[in-house]
Parts: sequence; structure tokens; C-alpha cells
Amino acid sequence: MDFAQLKASLKNQIEPVYFLYGADYFLINKAVSLITNALSDAEVTKFDDDTNGETIVAALTTTSFFTNARLVVATLGDKPSFSAINQYIKNPVAGNVLILISYREKPEANLKGATVVNCNPMAAEILVPLIAKQIAPHQITRDAANYLVEATGGYYTLIDNELTKFLAYYQDLPVWEIQHLQPYLTKTLDYQIYELGAAILANQIKAATSILSWLISSNTNEYLIFGGVVAQMRRAYYATASKDDINVVGKILGCSPYAIKYSRRDYGSNPIAVKNCYARVLELEYQIKSGQTTVAAALDALIYR
Repeated sequence: MDFAQLKASLKNQIEPVYFLYGADYFLINKAVSLITNALSDAEVTKFDDDTNGETIVAALTTTSFFTNARLVVATLGDKPSFSAINQYIKNPVAGNVLILISYREKPEANLKGATVVNCNPMAAEILVPLIAKQIAPHQITRDAANYLVEATGGYYTLIDNELTKFLAYYQDLPVWEIQHLQPYLTKTLDYQIYELGAAILANQIKAATSILSWLISSNTNEYLIFGGVVAQMRRAYYATASKDDINVVGKILGCSPYAIKYSRRDYGSNPIAVKNCYARVLELEYQIKSGQTTVAAALDALIYR
């Protein structure tokens, strides 16, 4: 199940063992918080990633002197042993709950009988209806909802925080559009660099200069900025040059297939400009590595090409 399904299921039933996995740290923490709140009277025990399965099971099977229920939250290490946990899953203690956490994009554990919750960033197709439902009776245009998803990287907890803020700002506004979100939206660093790359590709010198100035004034490392632009140009080039399935291209580039989808949407109509800009980026990257120029000068050269 995904996070939205977990949230809905907790209203009716709490499972004895949950396995939360994914790259969205915010979403995992939110999921743990939801389960914890559903067991408000439970005694909570937390273990870090060097705890073995026997110790985790011992905590679940030991009687508490303070309450009738136990909640054990355990973060899994790189090579966890599941033999003791798998045995426990077959016959869990009634009323007790175990939450296992893995911050990997794909679950490597074989936990038969556990309720598995995918806490990776969710696709816009899932998040947009979720956003609409969360702010009801207010409404949000599809363009505004997609803008919110992209600006937050699809991280649900960031979206949740932004919606809470907008509900306070726009209590009396029935329909939210992009122009209502733009002045107050807190964007992820990745999205700000994405906006910089998009401005460079569109040859929007004023916009690119403004974004770069903001990033530098926020003490963002110049190498991080340039590296982010290189990665974006690489994505844009291969997304527009290839007609392969977005999942295939995403796997090759090591990024989300939705990043390929958005690159094709944004840059598919001008592949020549993308190709030329990517070639210029690679040239400047070589000059930086060979000591012929600085990162700051390379960024300026991209903007004022």
C-alpha cells in the first residue's frame, strides 16, 4: 500500500507489523507518526540500525508494567537478519505493533505477513487528487496542483506543510490558482536549480540571473548549482533525443521516470536548443576540471551565452 492507503486504513484497523520503505524521509516519519497516534496509549521503544532481530522481538514479547500495548520502531541496517522477525510475524503478540523502517527505494527484505508501505515520493497522478481532497471544500486548479507537486519534488510531507500554510493564507478564497501559490511557496533546492536550468535553456537572462543570485545569497555551494544544471541538461538531452519508454530512460540515467516525462513535456518542442546547451555544459564542465575556468565564470557563461 502507499501512504494515502495507510492513512485511510488506520481509521479501521491497526496491523501487528508494518514495513515502511522508501526515499521520502518525510513521508516515513509522517507514517510512523500516524501509527503512533493511532496507538496513543502504547509504550514506545525505538531501535537504531545496529540492533539485531532477537533484541527487537524481545522488546515486543516482554510485558510492559505501564500499559497493555507496546509499539516498537526499528530502523533496518544494510544487512539485517530477519529470521527472528519472520518467526514473530507468524505469531505476533496481540495489541503490540512493530514498525520496521528501510530508507531504500526498493525493499530488500522478505517479510511475509508484514503490511508493506511504499514511502517513496508519489506520482502527480496520485498526489493531485490527494491534494484536492485534503483542501476541500476549497478547490485548486490542476495546473496549480501540478506546480505544487513539482516544486516540492513530490514529497508528501512538504506538500502537506505547504497546504497547511495556504489554508491559513486563503481561508476565504474558494479556488486556488498558480498565482496564489507562487508568492508563498517554499521550493526545494532541486526545483530552484531546475528553474535555473529551464531559464538558461529558454535564454531568459533576467530570470536566470535572479534565480542564481538568490541561490548564491542562500549560501548554496556553486559546485552543487553547476552539478545540478549539468544533471538537468543531461536529462533534458536524453529525454528529447530518445523515444524509448520513460521507465527505460529513467533507469539508464538513474532518475525517476517522471523526470523524463516532465523533460519531454518542457523541452520536447525544441530539441536543437537542448542539444546545443548540453554540448556547452559539457565543454564548460571540462574547462572547470582542467582548471581553465571557475564554476562562477562557467555559470555566467551559460546564462550570457
